[in-house]
Amino acid sequence: MILDRLPGPIRRWLYAGGTRQDRLRDPDAVVACLDVRPGMVVGDLGPGYGHFTLRLAGAVAPDGIVYALDASQGTLDDLRRAADGRGIATLRPVLVQRDRLVIPEPVDLLFVSATYHHLPAPAVYFAEARAHLRPGASVAILESRREGMLARWRGRHATAPRRVVREMGEAGYRLTATHDVVRDHWFGLFEVAAGQEEP
Repeated sequence: MILDRLPGPIRRWLYAGGTRQDRLRDPDAVVACLDVRPGMVVGDLGPGYGHFTLRLAGAVAPDGIVYALDASQGTLDDLRRAADGRGIATLRPVLVQRDRLVIPEPVDLLFVSATYHHLPAPAVYFAEARAHLRPGASVAILESRREGMLARWRGRHATAPRRVVREMGEAGYRLTATHDVVRDHWFGLFEVAAGQEEP
């Protein structure tokens, strides 16, 4: 594509929104930013092919759990087979609705990769999601940016970072960190704001 051959500053001015290949180029760097440890309980919302999910499941072993949360039973079945093929016993597939989060138990981390833009009402969704977080839990959002002159046409699967921060604030969270590890993607960590512990 012509856009990909342009110098970085011009490309970002025209469109700052990474591709799927950008997001999956270095999944280990993304997981390293999350400080996932053995024994943690993690929810992976919209796990896709499991590029992050299986790494998270390995990081919480031997006695942690990663809940793969998806509205597609086929996706969950594929993930289960992939985990079984690698001998990963910490993965738990959970079928969820598109507009409401349900997790079998509260989590230490909710990881949301390339899924935020699919949610019909993110502020409402994440406000309700606070009930599924343990005290001190984090919500990590990795999302393609919707910025630049061409974002209107190329940014259907993206969200502007300022919108994510605003909607998460409305949902009762505060931004605690950002990481610049994925080209043209925004990666932010949130925690429940003081006084918002109960939804």
